[in-house]
Amino acid sequence: MKQYYLLIFFILTMCVTARADDAFKPEFYAFYNGIPPMPYDDEAIMLKELGYDGISQIYGGGDELVKRVNAYKKHGLKVLSVYLAASEKPINADVVKALEDGGMIELTVKNIIPEVIESIRKTAEMAAQLNIRVALYPHHGNAVATMPQAIDLVEKVNHPNLGIMFNLCHFLKNEKAEDLERVLGKAAPYLFSVSTCGADLNGKDWDTLIQPLDKGTFPQKRLFATLKNLNFSGPVGLQCYAVKGDKHTNLKNSIEAWKTILNELQ
Repeated sequence: MKQYYLLIFFILTMCVTARADDAFKPEFYAFYNGIPPMPYDDEAIMLKELGYDGISQIYGGGDELVKRVNAYKKHGLKVLSVYLAASEKPINADVVKALEDGGMIELTVKNIIPEVIESIRKTAEMAAQLNIRVALYPHHGNAVATMPQAIDLVEKVNHPNLGIMFNLCHFLKNEKAEDLERVLGKAAPYLFSVSTCGADLNGKDWDTLIQPLDKGTFPQKRLFATLKNLNFSGPVGLQCYAVKGDKHTNLKNSIEAWKTILNELQ
């Protein structure tokens, strides 16, 4: 009888563990544009204390990226991505090599011509050799400004290492909030990553569309419940462009809001 109860206890424990392991908990990164000016080591220490998994959307690459990556590694954090623009020339491997084995290139596209499409394909191939993903970054005012435009370009390039980053602020700027679930469902096969921020549902400018995560009228639970239902498992970044106020306070309040969102989804 004792062995029977031990067996039942073991099975229940395994079930609880499995449910915990299946919990929706994407890695959460702060965009570089939300970090106060400080040495790389201090950046990493601050983000680790706050509970972030690291930093994302670094401008540029090369030697400075190597230094930042090494600083973050010392503290057990990650530099996730660099933010670059597509052109007629493919991105050189030396620019992004520091992100080898798990990093990402966030790629804006200002114009679409055959030469740019081919350079994106070559960039995706180069990055695949380094185990770096390439995600198109829809950006207001660019040739790729919406999710449908990003999907169309991904399908034209037709490379498995090219996907899309969904960005809430640009989606609300260029598309209809009521289309969120439909758009994400269509993009799901290509969805590599997501960025979010506090935003107003009827916001028109960046002051209302990019706020700390604890602000704004857009229901964050709606976005992440949709992603959970789509089995999204990629990273999430916190967009911080031109957010007013103290950056450390904004980062602290935003990650507390992030924890609340995750708790509501479990």
